[in-house]
Amino acid sequence: MTEIGHNHKFSDLVDIVAFERLMESLYKATGIPNGLVAEDGELLSQVGWTNACALFHRVNVQTNQQCQESNIELMQTLHEGEVACAKCKNGLIDYATPVVIEGRRLATLFLGQVLSEAPDMDFFRQRAAEVGYDEAEYIDAIRAVPIVAKEQMEALMDCMVGMAEMLAASGLARLRESIMEHNLKKSTKKRVQLEDLLDSSPIGIGWSTLDGKIEYINHQFTKLFGYVLEDIPNIDTWYHKAYPDANYRESLLIPWYKSVIVAYENGTTPPELEGNITCKDGSERHIVVRVSWVGDKRLVSFSDMTAHWQSERRNRAHDEMLEMVAKGSPLSEILHTIVHTIESEDTDALCSILLLDEDGKHLHSGAALSLPEFYNEAINGVEIGMGVGSCGTAAYTGKRVIVEDIMSHEYWKPYASLAAQADLGSCWSEPIISSEGKVLGTFAIYHRKPTKPEESDIERIKFAANLAAIAIDNRNARSELEHRAYSDYLTGLGNRRYFIEQAEEELSRRHRYGGEISLIMFDIDYFKKINDTYGHSIGDLVLQKIAEVCRTILREIDIIGRIGGEEFAILLPQTDAEEAHHVAERLRVVISQAEVIVNGLQSTFTASFGVVAAGNGATKIDELLNEADKALYKAKESGRNRVCIAKKQSM
Repeated sequence: MTEIGHNHKFSDLVDIVAFERLMESLYKATGIPNGLVAEDGELLSQVGWTNACALFHRVNVQTNQQCQESNIELMQTLHEGEVACAKCKNGLIDYATPVVIEGRRLATLFLGQVLSEAPDMDFFRQRAAEVGYDEAEYIDAIRAVPIVAKEQMEALMDCMVGMAEMLAASGLARLRESIMEHNLKKSTKKRVQLEDLLDSSPIGIGWSTLDGKIEYINHQFTKLFGYVLEDIPNIDTWYHKAYPDANYRESLLIPWYKSVIVAYENGTTPPELEGNITCKDGSERHIVVRVSWVGDKRLVSFSDMTAHWQSERRNRAHDEMLEMVAKGSPLSEILHTIVHTIESEDTDALCSILLLDEDGKHLHSGAALSLPEFYNEAINGVEIGMGVGSCGTAAYTGKRVIVEDIMSHEYWKPYASLAAQADLGSCWSEPIISSEGKVLGTFAIYHRKPTKPEESDIERIKFAANLAAIAIDNRNARSELEHRAYSDYLTGLGNRRYFIEQAEEELSRRHRYGGEISLIMFDIDYFKKINDTYGHSIGDLVLQKIAEVCRTILREIDIIGRIGGEEFAILLPQTDAEEAHHVAERLRVVISQAEVIVNGLQSTFTASFGVVAAGNGATKIDELLNEADKALYKAKESGRNRVCIAKKQSM
C-alpha cells in the first residue's frame, strides 16, 4: 500500500455531513453521545451531550477543569487499534480511539458521558453539595445518563471506528484503485458488526429500503411485538398488522407517513408518531416511533411507553372515579367503571368485585362485566372462610390469594366443576381494605388458562382494590352523614327534620291518590321531675326505652320522630282516627308497664297522647301537628296517661 500523502485530512476523504448523520443515527439508536475530532484539533462532529455535562460539569469552573484533565489523560493513553477508557472525576466514563489509515492518525472518535453500572447516587449527591448544583435537577440529569457495559462500549467503538476508517479508505479509493476490493470486504464485515450491536439495544429498531422492503429488525423489536422478519416483509404488511384499524391508518398513519417522506426530501427531521401498536398475540403496546435516514436506508426506532401510558390511564381513571364519587354516582356504576378500566389494560383478564355484607360473613356481587351470569349467581352470597375459593379466602384472611391453576388447587376443589363450566383457569384475589383496616370485599382477576401473575399484574390488582376501597369508603361515609343529618343521636329515631320531610311526602302521596292518614303526638308525663329526681342519665334511658317500645309496636310504613325534648310524633299511613286511637292506646299501656333500673333504682313512667286524622280538615303537616298538640294538651289536663282524639272539623 502506498503511504497517504500528508496533505490529506479526514474531511478530505469522508463526507462529513453524511458521517454526522450516521453518528446522529447512532445516538438516536443507543442514546450514547459521540464526537469526532480531527488530528489538528478541529471538531468535525458532536452529537448528544448529556445534560449532566452540558448543564452542570461544563458550566462550572471546578468541574470543567476536572473534565479537561480527564480528557488529557484519555488522549495520553490512545494507541492504534485500542479503545482507551477514562473515568472522569465527575463520575462519568468516556471512551476514545484513534481513526487510523495506513499508520497515520486522521482523527479521534469519542463515545462517552456514560455509566458502566447503576450510578451511586450518594456520590453524585455529595458532588452536588460540594459544587453547589441544584441536587434534584442534577440527580435527574444523572439518571438520564446511559448505562452501557464496558464490553458493549468497546464493541461499539470498534464498529464505529471501523466504519470511519472504512469510509476514509473508500474515499482514498478514488486515488487508489488497488484497495477497492479490500474496502468492499471490510464494509460487509462492519455491517454484520452493526447488526450485532443493534441486536443488543434496549430499543426496538428496524430498517427498510426506500421502496418499502424491510431488511432488518433487531431482537428487541421481536421481543416487544412478537413479529419476526418473515412476518413483515414490507412496510405495507407491517402497517396492516401493527395498525389493523383501517380508520386509524387512513386518518393518522398515512398522513404521518407522507410527512416523513416530505421530511426526507427536504432534509428535515421527521415527526414522531405516538400510539398503540397491535402485537402478534393481539395485545397492545403504547409506542413512540422515530424515523431517521442513513443513506438510502430508513432507520426506525420503537420506544416502549406502555408502562407510562398505563400509569397515565390509571391516574385518569382515579380522577374520573373521584369525580363520580363527588357527584354522588351510584356505587354500582363506579365499580363497573373500575372493572372496565382494568379489563382494558389486559384483554385476557376477566374481573370481579365482591362486597362483604354488614355481618361480615357473606360476599355479594358488586361488578362483573365479563364473567358468565350463571357463575355470578352461583357465588353471590357465598360465606367467607379459609379455603373458600380465592375470594372467600382473601376476604376471610385479609390477604392476597394467588391461585395460578384452579383445577389443581385445594381452595377450589368444591367449585372446580363450576369454574370448568365458566371456562376459568386461574383466579387472583385482592382484599379490598378500608382506610380503617376493615375488609370491605375482594377484587379478583380471572384468566381462561392457568396463569402466573407478573409484577405488573400485582400492581394492577392492588391499584384496582385501592380504587374500590376509596369508592366504598366514600359511599359508607355518605350514608353515615345522611344518617347523622336525619337521626336523633340519643334514641336512634328520626329527628324533627326527618319526620317533617317524610310526613310531607306521605301527605303529598295521599293528596294524589287519596286514602286515610292519621297522626299521633305524645310526650312523657312529668319528665322534668324524672330528670330532677333520678338524674339526666336516667331520663336518657327513659327516652331510649320509649323508642324501643315504639319500634316493637309500630309498622314498617309508620313514620316516627323525636320532635322535641320528650315529645314524639307518629304518622300512620292508611289509618283512620279510630285505628290510630287503638295504636296510641296500645303504646300508652306498654309504656306505663315499662321500667328502667340503674344501680338498684327503679323508675316507671307514663305518657299522654293526642290523635288527629287528616280527614278532620288538617291537610298540612304543621296543621296536623297543631291539632294533635291540642288533643295532647287536653289529655294532660284530663289527668295524663291517657289518649285524646282531636274534635272532628269540617272540610
